[in-house]
Amino acid sequence: MAFVGDSLDVFAERRPERQALSCGPDTLSWRDLVDRIEALERWLRPLTPRGGRVALCLRNPASLLLCFLACARSSRIAVVLDPQWPADQAAAVLKAVAPDVVIDETVFANIPDNALRPEPVPNPDRDTPPREDESFYAGFTSGSSGLPKGYLRSHGSWLESFRLSESAFAIPDDSRIVLPGQLTHSLHLYGAVCGLAAGQEVVLMPRFDPRAVLGELGRSGSVLYATPTQLHYLAAAARRGGPVTTVARVFSSGAKWGDADRRALDAVFPEAQLYEFYGASETSFVTIAGPGDSVPDGSVGRAAEGVDIAIGDPRRPAPPGRSGPVWVRSGLLFSGYICGMAPDTRRQDGWLTVGDHGFLDQDGFLFLTGRGSRMLVSSGVNVYPEEIENVLCGHPAVAAAVVAGLPDPVRGERLEAVVVLSAPLERADEVLMRACKDTLAPGKHPRRIHLRASLTMTAGGKPDVRRIVEDLLAGEKTS
Repeated sequence: MAFVGDSLDVFAERRPERQALSCGPDTLSWRDLVDRIEALERWLRPLTPRGGRVALCLRNPASLLLCFLACARSSRIAVVLDPQWPADQAAAVLKAVAPDVVIDETVFANIPDNALRPEPVPNPDRDTPPREDESFYAGFTSGSSGLPKGYLRSHGSWLESFRLSESAFAIPDDSRIVLPGQLTHSLHLYGAVCGLAAGQEVVLMPRFDPRAVLGELGRSGSVLYATPTQLHYLAAAARRGGPVTTVARVFSSGAKWGDADRRALDAVFPEAQLYEFYGASETSFVTIAGPGDSVPDGSVGRAAEGVDIAIGDPRRPAPPGRSGPVWVRSGLLFSGYICGMAPDTRRQDGWLTVGDHGFLDQDGFLFLTGRGSRMLVSSGVNVYPEEIENVLCGHPAVAAAVVAGLPDPVRGERLEAVVVLSAPLERADEVLMRACKDTLAPGKHPRRIHLRASLTMTAGGKPDVRRIVEDLLAGEKTS
């Protein structure tokens, strides 16, 4: 029976001395990689039951990946925590999850040497492989209650994702998978595990440094997984050094690419095939927009192979052009939550929605109109920040934009925008406000536009909306 991590032994036999994993100056061959993972498996078994929860709070992405694979191969659940969480939030998650063991940097550094010695007698736990329906991974995304939502994924759901990736992307075996973000972001974690499962070399970056990432991408056969925000900064850094012709494929998810950023990427990575995913931690792939798909402006692509999409009510789907909740049915869906509130997530007869809204056109292309989790109510009007952000980012001088709702005694929530420019723009706030008024209905115009040199980012490379709001509120108090 197949499980996540089962192919690593094959590559350790076929190519024991070839490089499998690197992180900064540290490298592991395929043989060393499997030896380290097996040592961690032997250490974990007496500490945790089969199906036990292992909380991973590790800043080093290589350490996190090794522990993650050891959990997967030994039928434990890797509970991947963000080490940048505030202490009270981390404590609340640990209380809700109740792990059997917590591995942080100190624990990882002190795993005893005797874990490296093989087990002398047969071990039923060791000799019984994981089942495809068993959970092996718990990740976290924002929750409506303030406590992050902990979502569970099974071996089978990720194996289906691996098969889809192999079919849709055909990444060559000799590729180098470059991951510029923390593995607490599911895009980067998936890219790392999928790459190793396919026998490809994986390159982890200890932190996001555009110049260092471009240096790693300078070797032939490079494949890049990155968020749109990371791609924007990579493109800006690469423009000063000229095109990078060694990048074969670029994969991105987490937000819609702006047309200007897509054109910039085409210029910076002229030989790369560019793929955009839409999905969620609970759904994996929903749509894919590939290099030859002729995707209409504003669309996130067509349904991925094996994925069905329905709008509104899956029993009576809405006709093309009519917006409603986006429902998904596939073999890639998550198993459930272990903590946190998710009122927008619903199941119905094998279908799942996470609260995103959108519509399908006549050709099956999906357009997103907003996400329920970010919906704001201003002066009695429901507003999706993405709609305003798309207008702002459509201006050629705008690099990035975030729209948030600030408390307002009259409106309930007051719309304000934070904008980062990519080029000088005279009277930028007036010009951008006019663009919003020319495009958006009354009630969707931001009351103020704040210009910033950069956006505060999460560890996974997305704009940190919570911190941005806190900074705006702090600015009000000091003004």
